[in-house]
Amino acid sequence: MFKNVLISIFLFCAGILPVFSADKAVEYADRVYFEQIQKLETGSYEERVDAADYLKFVSNKLAVRPLLNALRGNKIPKSMENHPYLKFTIAQALAVMDQDVAIKPTIEEYKKLESTILETDSPYFTSRDDYNMVIAVGEILRTIGSYPYAKESEDVLVSALSHPNYYIRASAADGLKNMNRKETVNFLALTLEKEKNDFTKAAILNSIVHILKVADKSFYNLCDMLKSENASVRYRVSMALGEVDLKAAEFYLRQALLVEDKRYVRDQIRKDLAIVLGFKLPTISVIFAE
Repeated sequence: MFKNVLISIFLFCAGILPVFSADKAVEYADRVYFEQIQKLETGSYEERVDAADYLKFVSNKLAVRPLLNALRGNKIPKSMENHPYLKFTIAQALAVMDQDVAIKPTIEEYKKLESTILETDSPYFTSRDDYNMVIAVGEILRTIGSYPYAKESEDVLVSALSHPNYYIRASAADGLKNMNRKETVNFLALTLEKEKNDFTKAAILNSIVHILKVADKSFYNLCDMLKSENASVRYRVSMALGEVDLKAAEFYLRQALLVEDKRYVRDQIRKDLAIVLGFKLPTISVIFAE
């Protein structure tokens, strides 16, 4: 939906700029923006999601306060205004705004929701309707790490590394990765020694390697986790290696591709190998035979 809005703006601007002043184009863009804000505040569930997605795409910093209000939802627990996917999308939109005014309200929303997450809550889903609150809270933690640095944000993320739920711990590591402070590496390394869950281990290693950006012991430990029996862990590790974009990952990604039997993991490995190599691989994987 929001893509259609963007196309309309583009076509309108392309048509009017030769005739009308730049002020008219700005006026039109403002009108479209406020239409999206109105949908975010009073629209149906689908309209709210589309509006948050649109605001993320255009990254208009005027939207920070309306997005924060929408993130809070309302006091009716089962209301669609509190749906995890809507909170997830709003958190992603706020992450690209890069505004310190959003730090405290986002932390407050995290603390409100965090207590509802159980150790056994799972982040798996098949469609956006299946999103549960653990996925939304994880995204909120990543968003907190994406804001301008604040000690309060760092303290929240460090504390979340001890949460009973493994996905929340992994998301906290992602938040510290987004924060990108070398001062957190030692703490992450100590946390890694105590961590039992492989998915969270991969996230912590990803954070360390992302911050240091060197092919050291942490990097090779991360590569070794491509051998995990858990397909979700292998998927997560592949994404991490593509993200840090170190050439040394090529060998490990190629080796993993030779034995990977899960299609979604194979597809991800190919994408990440292409990033490391700096070009797109063929659509069809080559099968080697002796």
